Amino acid sequence: MQQQEQMIHLKTGHTIARYRIRFQDCNPRCHVHLHRLADLAQDSDDHSCGLFGCKSEDLRARGICWILLANTFSFTSEWPEPEDTLIVDSWPRGTHGIRLFRENIYYRNTMDKTSRFGAASSEWVFCTLGGHRPLRPSSVCDLDQLQTVADSRVGNMESIPRLSSVLDNPAGHEVMRYRVQLGDLDTNTHLHSSHYVRLAIDAVGAYLSVDPWKEELIIRKFHIQFMNEASLFDELVFYVTPDSENDRMLTVEGRHVHSNDITALVTLEYELAPRALPHG
Repeated sequence: MQQQEQMIHLKTGHTIARYRIRFQDCNPRCHVHLHRLADLAQDSDDHSCGLFGCKSEDLRARGICWILLANTFSFTSEWPEPEDTLIVDSWPRGTHGIRLFRENIYYRNTMDKTSRFGAASSEWVFCTLGGHRPLRPSSVCDLDQLQTVADSRVGNMESIPRLSSVLDNPAGHEVMRYRVQLGDLDTNTHLHSSHYVRLAIDAVGAYLSVDPWKEELIIRKFHIQFMNEASLFDELVFYVTPDSENDRMLTVEGRHVHSNDITALVTLEYELAPRALPHG
């Protein structure tokens, strides 16, 4: 996490986090990577959960963890660059059954309408730390306390749709294989959710044959749904399928090579923008 003084909890239930974007966080066009933005947003989410006693470190002491089911992003303007400040407004929206919903709004440098460049809505569950058995929220936290800090406003998407496989001929859509490594693992000993984001974008880059010297892959919408966890040394295969009605939309599907189980599904809308080469 960045410096503690950059994290502010408001009486409205919102947590405002500020992060300095570094060159190491950015792509060749000097815009922050989506997987890095997702990491920072999850940091702000976790601190926000402290408002109702459910930060990750507190849950782990009780044998409980957070599991991300789905995350949706939308972006409308220029992403942060090195030395910019990424501002994340994070808040809990509430619960439905065993699911908990969180919202984010993203700003570049200043927290106003003109500086807002994106938003996200995500869906989570509490699970046992060992077997990842889902738990009812009422068995983990005081729902009355949660409601006192919840804000019903929607950051990005009120109802997160369920994704399904669109593969008609898997062999014709394979673009990449990847073996999960030690550096990919999260504290639950599985492939980290932000690494899924990175791998999905890698698969799209391979499918589109993106040349980073000449163009930038710009993500406008990104929806990821997690299906089955991937562990150390699991081999994954990634398929990319174009949308028949939108030539700027793709579906990415990750599967376990040996079991063929789906690990994650992604839909995204993108643009390819020319990149000006440096002089000299």
